Amino acid sequence: MVRKGSRVRVSFRAFAAAANPPAAERLTATLAGVAARSRAGEEFQHAVREFLDEFSLRSDDRSRAEAIADRPEPTGDARQDAYLGALAEHLAAAHGIGRPGWSIEAGCFLDRFWFVSEVPGFRAVSIAQAPAAFRRRGVFVPERSLHRI
Repeated sequence: MVRKGSRVRVSFRAFAAAANPPAAERLTATLAGVAARSRAGEEFQHAVREFLDEFSLRSDDRSRAEAIADRPEPTGDARQDAYLGALAEHLAAAHGIGRPGWSIEAGCFLDRFWFVSEVPGFRAVSIAQAPAAFRRRGVFVPERSLHRI
């Protein structure tokens, strides 16, 4: 979505994807896949954004649950692992589906706070807007960054 003035405009890409969603079998992105892509050297936030794009196109609870069900292998970065646990819990709560058990294991929590954005001005926004699943893990991200298309 693009905000212009006081009106909200939906981008053509978002409109087209919502109006003509891909077949269910083409939706293959998972949180385990995000972790694998990160371990392979891909930029973590890019992989997360692509996952969220595809997740927003999933139209049923079974499909959504499948996307977050498999435990991601550790990425080698505790912050990313906590982020994935938080994202799984957040998406489950937002869509009224069961939270995967792996998302509350010890490896999904941080000992120190992590502000995903390094821009100092975003810290206050992140503290105020981070969903509960992220805050309780010590991961601070603006809520709006979890919405795609």
